[in-house]
Parts: sequence; structure tokens; C-alpha cells
Amino acid sequence: MQMWRSTWLREHGPITMLIYSLASILHGCGDPEEAARVDLPVVLDASGIKQITNNLGYSVTLTGARLMMENLAFTVAGEAHTASLGTRVSNVLVPSAYAHPGHFQGGEVNGELRGRFELNWFDARTPTIGVATLLLGTYKGANFTFTTASESDGLPADDPLIGHTAILEGTATKDAQTFNFSVTLDAPENRDLMGAFFEFVVTETTTAELGLRLLTQDSFEDETLFDDINFMALDSDGDGQVTILPATTTSPLQDAYNQIRRTFQTHDHFDIQTSAINQRSNSEVSDSS
Repeated sequence: MQMWRSTWLREHGPITMLIYSLASILHGCGDPEEAARVDLPVVLDASGIKQITNNLGYSVTLTGARLMMENLAFTVAGEAHTASLGTRVSNVLVPSAYAHPGHFQGGEVNGELRGRFELNWFDARTPTIGVATLLLGTYKGANFTFTTASESDGLPADDPLIGHTAILEGTATKDAQTFNFSVTLDAPENRDLMGAFFEFVVTETTTAELGLRLLTQDSFEDETLFDDINFMALDSDGDGQVTILPATTTSPLQDAYNQIRRTFQTHDHFDIQTSAINQRSNSEVSDSS
């Protein structure tokens, strides 16, 4: 049953399902009414990518960060569902089985931006991802699905992201030694990220940009994206280059790959920040490149 719900939601979308059902319920009482909603642009926000020091003393700076994802969803807290007919209906139509423990347990999907998106936090040319539709309410979290890039996503045939989920590049320095690293990650099929931090109240007059951030450091617990990664131990030939791939079989590199992938796939390293439309400067992205 849970698999059926997940498949239905992926094909039709929770907002589509909610609006259709509201219209059906209200049809017997007169003309169908559409739930109040707003459309808000979703942009890439690079302000969460900062130089960090991991728990082993390496100063780590990202110089590249790309991700293939799909179906960004926005959730409201469970207790908010008594606020209106729309949210009461969503409590029935979007079962709690769709939720997952995160910062906000029991959240229900009341907003979404559906589609496949190749994100590059270091490309100032494409800061806008798309336009999301959100029902009115108090939002407490965000979800999305990790996926695999392909040529059908508009990427050139030789793009290194094809066949993979994410690529992280940067430098790590400790004791005057600098290591250039590249990490390629593959997420399991249909791997969802649930409960990224997103606190925002949407009203009929709301006009704002929603900035999707990758966080090199957890905003709540100060843990970093590269904790427990000993870059020196990964540089077996001493050339200062560290390449971590999904097909890695040697023990140190395999352990590092599993550690970074596990951390990257948690809600602790993504969030949504809001700002006034046209007030957020794209220099946040270009300054990071």
C-alpha cells in the first residue's frame, strides 16, 4: 500500500490530487472552488557553501557542487491541518506514510515544484530552478528525490554527471599540505531526502524567492559535510589529487565514499531560505565560483 501511494504521488503530484479532490467534494454544494495558492520562484542559493574545518582538522573549500534531483515538495506541520478545509482534506489525501522522520515529523505536502533539475551552485548563469505552487499555510520542511543524470536532461554526452547523482569538487588543506579532490556520488534509486529545514508562512499576498541551499556545515549541530574524511590517507601516490568514485574498491576510498554519500543524503545539509523577489543578489553564486 505504501508503494502504491508513493507511485501515485510521483505520477500525479500531491497538489494535483488535493485540488482535484477539493473540487469533487465541493461540487455537490455549488460550483467547485479552487484552493487558494501562490506561485513562487525557486532559485539556487550558494550562501550555505562556506569554507569549513572538519573534525580531523582539514580546512575544506568547495569549488564545484552539482546535483541531479526531482520533485521538490514543501510540507506543513501536522498540527496545522485544522486551519482550513484545504489542509484538513490534505490530511486525508496525503497519508502520513508519505512523511519521514526529519526535523519536522508528520509534515504533509502542500506545495511542490515538479520535474527533473540539474543543479549547479557554482554556475551564475542559471540561478532559477523553476516556479513552485504552494497552498496557503505555515511551512515547516522540504523534500526532494535524488536521481541520476542522463542526456535526456539536456546534458552533453561527455558530461561527467551523466549516470551519476552528484559531483563535489574542492580542496582540503592541513599542515601546509593541500589536496585537490573530486567526489562522484550515486544515490540509490528513488532515494528521498525528507525534512530539510524550511520555515515560512504563505499568504495570498506572499511574494518571495525560495532559495535552495547546499550546506557544507549543519546549521543546527555544526557537523560538516566532510567529517571523518582523512584526505592525506586517501592520497596513496602522494600527488595531491584525491578522486573518490562509486566504483571504488580499495578500503580507504570506499569508506570515504560511503561516509560522504551517507552525509550528503541527509536533510542536515540542505535547506530553503526565503528572500524578497529581486532583492537576492546573484553574486552569492558567482562569488563562490
